[in-house]
Amino acid sequence: MDTAFVVITLASLIASFVNAAFATGGVYILLIASVSVLPISAAVPLQSAFAAGSLSARIYYFWRHIDWRIVRTFVVGCLFGVYFGTRTFVVLPDAVISTALGCVLLVLIWLPKGRINIPLRHPFFLVGVTHSFLGAMFGVGGVLQPLLLRTDLLKLQVTGTLAACLLTLDVMKVTGYVSFGFSYFDYIPHIIGATLAGFVGTSLGKRATHHVSETLFRRVFRILVSLIALRLIYKGLTLAS
Repeated sequence: MDTAFVVITLASLIASFVNAAFATGGVYILLIASVSVLPISAAVPLQSAFAAGSLSARIYYFWRHIDWRIVRTFVVGCLFGVYFGTRTFVVLPDAVISTALGCVLLVLIWLPKGRINIPLRHPFFLVGVTHSFLGAMFGVGGVLQPLLLRTDLLKLQVTGTLAACLLTLDVMKVTGYVSFGFSYFDYIPHIIGATLAGFVGTSLGKRATHHVSETLFRRVFRILVSLIALRLIYKGLTLAS
């Protein structure tokens, strides 16, 4: 059996469980698992396809909690970020992507929490531009999640709104990668496995959302992501030398 298929399917199950239970965090799990078994030049574009099942399930379960004003503003910004992000990604060598991704993960996972005030009438337009640009380049944007957590939205609203924003963004990213020559057909089994696992994980995570220690999870999660980020930086520097 294909090791990559097994790893990605299990990672999608765990990632979707985490996302449904804690609103965010699963994206790092899926990305880290993908870059461990696939070339980074394929792992990054595939994140959008792998996450589709989990995001669709969350939209279904949390539909009535979605803040569509945020979604609409965010998506308009994504139109610009995805275009420039995918154009930049396709010209970067694996060494640069690996090193930069490791650095981005370290910054995102250790960035101190605190309320962030953006003095704009429509702040989520700028968030859409920035998040989608980084997401198209590195597979993880990391801007939308912490900002949503700092709003007045309740946990269920954050979960639903985040899913709606990210699924729409992922459709744009897939379109962008395909337009620049990336083929998803070689990874159809992996995509199907990740999609099915995403539905199952989301269903389980929704049931467990009030029964898992979020504090313990975040501590362990931060350490694991940091170790993988350091490995990516080392790998990138090795490829460059």
